[in-house]
Amino acid sequence: MSSKEILIMTPFLYHVAEDLRKKVGDDFSRTVIVFPNKRAGLFMNEYLLSLGGDKPLWAPRYITINELFHSLVPDIKLNDSVDTTFRIVELYQSLSGQQVAFDWFYGWAERLLADFDDVDKNMADADKLFRNIDELKQFDDTSFLTEEQVRQLQRFFNDFDPKKKSDIRERYQQLWNVLGPMYHALNQQLSERGMAYEGALYREVIRRLDSGETQFSEAVDHYVIVGFNVLDKVEESLFMHLKKAGKAWFYWDYDTYYIDKQHEAGLFLKDNLSRFKNELPQDLFDNLSQKKDFEMIAASTEAIQAQEVAPWLKENLTKNPKFTAVVLCNENILQPILHILPENIHEVNITKGFPLAHTEVVTMVEHELSRWEREKTKLSIVEMISRLSEKVECEARDYVNREGFSNEKFVDVLQSEAYYQMFTILNRFALILEEHVPLIGEGLTLVTLRRVIRQVVRQASIPFHGEPAVGLQVMGVLETRCLDFERVIMLSVNDGVLPKKANDNSFIPYLLRKAYGLTTPERKTAVYAYYFYRLLQRAEKVTMTYNISTDGMSTGEMSRFMTQLLVEWPHEVQHYTLTSKQQTVLNHPKEVEKPDTLIKDLTRKKDDEFVVSLSPSALNVYMACPLKFYYQQVKHIKEPDPDPDDIQANTLGSIFHKAAECIYLDIKENHNGIAEPEYLSKLAKDSKALRGFIEKAFKEENTDFKILEARVIEMYLKSLLEHDSKLGAFTVLGLEKDVKRFFTTTCDGVEIKVRVGGNIDRLDMIRTVEGPVVRVVDYKTGGKENSAGDLSELFKRNGNKHYLFQTFLYCDILHNVGDPDVDSAYPLVPILFYVNHAAASNFKAYLTVAKKEVKNFKDYVDDFEAQMQELLNEIFDRTIPFAPTTEDKTCNSCPYRTLCYQ
Repeated sequence: MSSKEILIMTPFLYHVAEDLRKKVGDDFSRTVIVFPNKRAGLFMNEYLLSLGGDKPLWAPRYITINELFHSLVPDIKLNDSVDTTFRIVELYQSLSGQQVAFDWFYGWAERLLADFDDVDKNMADADKLFRNIDELKQFDDTSFLTEEQVRQLQRFFNDFDPKKKSDIRERYQQLWNVLGPMYHALNQQLSERGMAYEGALYREVIRRLDSGETQFSEAVDHYVIVGFNVLDKVEESLFMHLKKAGKAWFYWDYDTYYIDKQHEAGLFLKDNLSRFKNELPQDLFDNLSQKKDFEMIAASTEAIQAQEVAPWLKENLTKNPKFTAVVLCNENILQPILHILPENIHEVNITKGFPLAHTEVVTMVEHELSRWEREKTKLSIVEMISRLSEKVECEARDYVNREGFSNEKFVDVLQSEAYYQMFTILNRFALILEEHVPLIGEGLTLVTLRRVIRQVVRQASIPFHGEPAVGLQVMGVLETRCLDFERVIMLSVNDGVLPKKANDNSFIPYLLRKAYGLTTPERKTAVYAYYFYRLLQRAEKVTMTYNISTDGMSTGEMSRFMTQLLVEWPHEVQHYTLTSKQQTVLNHPKEVEKPDTLIKDLTRKKDDEFVVSLSPSALNVYMACPLKFYYQQVKHIKEPDPDPDDIQANTLGSIFHKAAECIYLDIKENHNGIAEPEYLSKLAKDSKALRGFIEKAFKEENTDFKILEARVIEMYLKSLLEHDSKLGAFTVLGLEKDVKRFFTTTCDGVEIKVRVGGNIDRLDMIRTVEGPVVRVVDYKTGGKENSAGDLSELFKRNGNKHYLFQTFLYCDILHNVGDPDVDSAYPLVPILFYVNHAAASNFKAYLTVAKKEVKNFKDYVDDFEAQMQELLNEIFDRTIPFAPTTEDKTCNSCPYRTLCYQ
């Protein structure tokens, strides 16, 4: 780094490097530098080299705090978190004597592991903390507690009286009273295997240092501790041992702006500075009170914030791009950001990896699990994992051997790496399950397997390899630790995002956690306050954008850190709103030429062979907006996952579908497939039985049970059953029935076959005055459209007859392909059952075309197939580009909007 590059802003790490060169010179072979994360090491290396001129440098070793702990107990390995969670389930069953449902208890076990980890990292006395509630209530020994701890515990026990019985308290008390034995048994089990979970490993390091069993390496003269903030008790103890051994230099980064007053950003650093002397002088840390260019920008959506990045970078990119940062408080907008970077950006370093959950292999694994669930497979869990692993390996081989694959193509490398990661995850599960399935037995179901795979996949990412100290820096908030930038744009600086909403997800009550020095929500908030202010303190210009919309989970409020800055900072802060004029300038969606790889891009593996395949929903997407079809079906850009704690409309629909399927599957299996009116009417009045089906649906859809949503679904099921009870006795022919047919079209003069298919919610046969008819029933929990002026309206671009089209298409497939359960002599009738309108007295499920109820699809088959053929011809005609929709309503709610409005 040249001196010119540090005139405006001298980074914290440069000051550290400068001081270390004075202390150590050129030979750092006996120096270890400890950072909170790995990213800072490359920046530090560059600064150390720049301060030595052309002289060679023996570089120090860079490690994280985690690696330092691990190096001090080489005989102990970190146990897999999934394996540890399985062990907690097994221990609870053996210690409590209760055979709990594994699916139900697994989530609890994850929380318990987090609690045990917290107890160990903060070195709380587990025996005293996990004493029997009744024993704790006596409070006979408080000598080990401070006055403040005693007050906190007294407050807790005033609220918690075990003599005041209730079901939830009894269940909680049963759990609490086995926590102590469980904690010790878990640690003993893992210790016997030479393993530990992270907190236990850290605590063992401190125990050995205290007893003298472990010593710091004689090959290291100094451990340089750089850029830490909040310290767990184990970290504090480790640093104290290093200090007493005379092996530690401490470099704390802070600003007098928040240290010299009662400010949450400096809450922990004051203690750190008093215990561990800072090697740098205080006059380097008065930066934030200086005048800077701070601006706050309100935007109506996340997408508009992402759009602001490109013009901001054109105007603010520093001469050396590595001193410019795009910081994502909401890391879900990484993918839109990657698509809008302007042409003046030649190199980018992205800290956040590409989410594994957004790759093809995960979709394939989910599909297999869903298929087994639908088919109620007899395979064991171990057999399922084995088959999934084999299928992933086979698919990976096919992917890399296919024509056109190249290690130079970003998408090819990304997807092949995703296959490798998924294969590794599945093999890891196989090893864990081999040990635990005999102990858990039938308690481990496909639902749990799916939940565990989803959780691990959600946490996994495919790293972007590159040189971190080069180019524009794109990162999350955590990755900014120790680093400084001249110019920063922070996105989604909303309350509830920064700081994150307080998640008090622990079995240890808040007041007990506070009394025993465990992690509390206030502590987490203070940590993020420090990250926020530290990022601002040396920057020349910082732009903070926030979402003013209250849609979804957004509060529509700026972060309270921003509010604090507005009130307390002694200088002016500019405040802007992105106006409609600015949006208009950006809003120029352009059509996209169809690629020459169109056939390959629309090829999917179906029924163990690769075919060009389109679902009814994909065809509806094309008719709504061809450009959205391009992003979703051709480029395979996955829509962002909704917040798992937020039930979406489609999730509600999925749970209703599953509950209805469970009801009629029971009729098919236990009532010979005959739905009798009396039974349906009785079931509609039996709330307890309906709740059983609903709870089963929540469980099978891997969604936490929510009472309000359950009541809505119960109301919908009653409407369905009451309506169906008026049909007379009818026969259930199929549920979630997979149907398909092939159409023929051409692409670039080559004839191709296109597989079109999907799942029919329900296929049944009723008896009318004209005779038996087969109904193709599609449930809908939203909408009400059930009529069209003529059949062409079903194929109208930007139209609103998508549900009608889908149901007609299912009829067409059955008409052409047939089905062993369906008598081809019977009329096929498309039915749209809108459960949200079924209770109305004038509700009709029949569809209407040209003011005539559709009582037999055969009357429409020729016209439908002719227009279907035109639609497919258009999709595969490469002279017709993928054009954007002209409907603002469609566009405004589209998840791909950011990609269009660049």
